[in-house]
Amino acid sequence: MSAQANLSARILAYVGPVHIVGGLLVFATGFVPVAHPLLESLLASSGELTWSPFFVAILGPTIASWGVLFTAVVSQFLSSPSKALWKAMAWSVAIWAPLDTALCLYFGIYGGAIVNTAVVATLTVLLINVRKMTSQ
Repeated sequence: MSAQANLSARILAYVGPVHIVGGLLVFATGFVPVAHPLLESLLASSGELTWSPFFVAILGPTIASWGVLFTAVVSQFLSSPSKALWKAMAWSVAIWAPLDTALCLYFGIYGGAIVNTAVVATLTVLLINVRKMTSQ
């Protein structure tokens, strides 16, 4: 395996666990009233949104569970690279990215759209680099 593919694989292996930790932290904010004003200032900057600490916190388990599933697919891919597993990783990004970004743009959460763009660019490079690991 090339050094580039090896580094990409190691970075890709952290994507799921970071989502797990992040999702659990988002969930925990539902029980930490002091976090609500900060999150509201970050997420409800648009007049289109009605602020709800519950709806923000309930996203946490979804984010964490996506991380668990992505971790499992990446782990399987790194153990036994296949086109099917690579496609599963690519589809997970291809489904999430445009839908999440469209919602961010629609509701005026431009910071979220910018973060998504950076994450998608990074994940795309990583996925292209590890694609070379699959048997042709």
